[in-house]
Amino acid sequence: MMKLTLALGVAVSCAIVQAASAQEVPGDAAVQNQWFTGTLEAPSPALPAAGILEVEPYAIFTQNNGVYDTKGDYHSTPNVDVFTSVTALKYGLTDRISVQALPSLSHVANSLSHYTGIGDLPIDIEYRFNDENNQTGFPSVTASLGLNLPIGEYDGLHTPLSGFGTGAYTVKEGLLFQSLFDTWGHHPMRFRVYGAAYEPIGNSSINNVSVYGTSQGFHGRVGPGFSAVVGIGGGYAFDQKWVAALDLVYNYAHGFSLDGTNAMSGLVNSHSGRSTTTALAPALEYNLSGNVGIIAGVEFSAAGHNSASYFAPQIAISAGF
Repeated sequence: MMKLTLALGVAVSCAIVQAASAQEVPGDAAVQNQWFTGTLEAPSPALPAAGILEVEPYAIFTQNNGVYDTKGDYHSTPNVDVFTSVTALKYGLTDRISVQALPSLSHVANSLSHYTGIGDLPIDIEYRFNDENNQTGFPSVTASLGLNLPIGEYDGLHTPLSGFGTGAYTVKEGLLFQSLFDTWGHHPMRFRVYGAAYEPIGNSSINNVSVYGTSQGFHGRVGPGFSAVVGIGGGYAFDQKWVAALDLVYNYAHGFSLDGTNAMSGLVNSHSGRSTTTALAPALEYNLSGNVGIIAGVEFSAAGHNSASYFAPQIAISAGF
């Protein structure tokens, strides 16, 4: 099953801070007045006030160019190119509670064919327990609870490449710590440390060709496995507008199980096995104001086991209203 860079579980980051010049006053004021947009992969805390709407469209080009085997060794494969448009929509219900949706549309192509379709729809509700302390660096803490709505096609396909969904309702539990503090020369830094667990709700029926590698004539059920992501994202401000960002992300998937019969009425009972991916995502952001910013960078796999190797340049624009 192809990795679409999201973090489908992917996670999406944006922030709103006050729009004032960081050069006017040093120290704590420089931290208070700094503008941030990213990082590329880390999620963001619940919005700071009720009624705020954050819109952040992403354009992601992912090239799957190989695989990591069970020992972690890399093997090249024919390229599969995926263009994904993801839009993070976040709204502040209260000063501490926000709701977020991540609709997506993807186009996949290889040397033989190409397909376009919508992906599953993750919806999260977030609660920020406390605000970060910009003087001590003590972090804010945001918890999230989400549900993946399986609206993307996943079986009855022409080829496995033409599917963009999972077929499974999945519950997400997440936790995010964000800390913002000053450094030497009054260059503020922001760190986010986060983790999320994804637990499918039961099994799903599956027929014929699917994203799980089944072929025409298969009938049965798939049991998507538990998965998790942990990561750290940091941003270093050169000045009020320019910020360098970097993510380190680790993904784990327990694998999926298949039970059913194939086209010859033979019994199928298999498990895909566990997989891991370690990825890096350096980026550069330019903030036009405290409400609007642009971030561009590239996410790439650095290591893995039973997983795809990929390279994913991307760009996003974050706007707050």
